[in-house]
Amino acid sequence: MPLAFDPYAVAKTLGLYTEIANHEFQNVNAAEIVSRIMKGRALYEERQRKKGEKGMTEEVERVRQEMEREQRRREVEGQFGL
Repeated sequence: MPLAFDPYAVAKTLGLYTEIANHEFQNVNAAEIVSRIMKGRALYEERQRKKGEKGMTEEVERVRQEMEREQRRREVEGQFGL
């Protein structure tokens, strides 16, 4: 719905308003910006999820190694009656 008045009339009168020629961002609107943000967020969340999985895998491996050390310690103590 077109406006019944020119919202830039004052700026034009003061010489502050300038129309610019076509440019590469002329079709960017709020929907495009939101879409880019959401895409970036999805990529970020995927990276964080992968890091979390890697962290969990590393934690599981650390616990497994600790349990093996404890088992070996018990076996040595059992052999020597400690």
